[in-house]
Amino acid sequence: MLRGFLSGIFWGSIIAVVVLAVASLLAPLPATVIPQTSAVEGTAGAEGSASSGTLAGVSRVDEVVEDPMEREVAAPSDGEKPPLTDTASAPKPVVIAPEGLMIAPAKPETGGAVNVESESPILPNPQVGTPTVPAPEEEPSISTNPPQPQVPEAGDGEAFPTPVETGIPELKRQVSSGAGIEEGIKLEVPEDMTPTAEAGAPSAVDESTSLLKSTGQLIEAYPQYKSDRLPTVVGKNPTEPIEAVSPRPVIANAEQTENIDDKPVLSIVLLDEGDSILDINALASFPYPLSIAISTLDAQAKEKAVHYRSKGIEVLAMIDIPNVINGSDVEVAMDAHLLVMPEAVGVIEGLGDGLQSSKIVSDQVTAILAASGHGLVMFPNGLNTAQKLAAKEGVPSATVFRDFDGKGQSEVVIRRFLDQAAFKAGQTDGVVMFGRLSDETVAALLLWGLQDRAGTVALSPVSAALQIIN
Repeated sequence: MLRGFLSGIFWGSIIAVVVLAVASLLAPLPATVIPQTSAVEGTAGAEGSASSGTLAGVSRVDEVVEDPMEREVAAPSDGEKPPLTDTASAPKPVVIAPEGLMIAPAKPETGGAVNVESESPILPNPQVGTPTVPAPEEEPSISTNPPQPQVPEAGDGEAFPTPVETGIPELKRQVSSGAGIEEGIKLEVPEDMTPTAEAGAPSAVDESTSLLKSTGQLIEAYPQYKSDRLPTVVGKNPTEPIEAVSPRPVIANAEQTENIDDKPVLSIVLLDEGDSILDINALASFPYPLSIAISTLDAQAKEKAVHYRSKGIEVLAMIDIPNVINGSDVEVAMDAHLLVMPEAVGVIEGLGDGLQSSKIVSDQVTAILAASGHGLVMFPNGLNTAQKLAAKEGVPSATVFRDFDGKGQSEVVIRRFLDQAAFKAGQTDGVVMFGRLSDETVAALLLWGLQDRAGTVALSPVSAALQIIN
């Protein structure tokens, strides 16, 4: 309404201006203008008094105007002559020859040749004679340094003579045929230097037997190459019964869950900071499963972990490792942290130093968790290189999508963050959310679980998200 009112005022003003302009152009000039007939007081050239108000008797239009181009020339005074105007040409200048003139050289008596009066020029060197070609020798000689081998004599009908069969093959032929024994020929067999001869084996070679040796059992064990880093499924003796290998903590300490509709997985991890008054039985009866993170520096960390696991709630060990320690110290610290909570399915980095303070720390943590079988949850840090390298090494790992109550967000904001997480889970097949174990957060989670968006994902423990994401 206001817009229409302002528009009417604007267009009305424009029309009024146009009408007034047209009217001013069409109206006649006013007839009340009186021409001035009296001379202005103090006008130069006015005759009579200033108060008479009458015009001069003679108009300046009738006066004769002198030619402004004419100039008055003063008459010459007595004794002075008018200047004369000389119109004659200037005299022609006289050309004077310069003092030093160049004299043409005298023409020589002879033609234009140059007469050399000095010593005669040096004659060129006589041409060198053509070298003579040495006479060819009657028989070209061949160098004998080093001496050349003698050319073998050709046999009858052959280009080269047949080599004489000597050596071991000839001896073997004579021994096998018995010719040497019948004729009483003494055969000298060279000394056998093979390893079998040194061990006392017979030197005679049997051509009927194969020279290949069996490699033995292919499953022969080599204790010096045996590694005890990975678990084995058989005992030291193959006849012993097969022992069952204990599963990794990420599987052994996990809660069973079902995803019948194959929906995207959404896991919610809540941090137990020790100041919550919520009843653990209420968490156990929550409409969907939750996971609890407990700091290993908490004085009651072990008791809390046992209590939560008894109610069917998965726990994560929250660990902080500073950057001032080296690789060996990281290994010792991780072993100590993991011993506090043997019921944990995995490790989540703390809110302080975390596990990404340096590459040495993150790489050592990855190696330790790959050997222990725990999962790993990290917070976003740049391109999440540490988490990607851990997944590449076979560690079930994931990155927290959002910390939804870290700045005291209200229930409405928390539910909006959970909606975004459910949408993200549909794109990546798995999302992990992080929050705190407080009354406001639990109330917001309870209300969000009743909305339609919660039905689009499978709310599962954190172990399910770790195994699906990897």
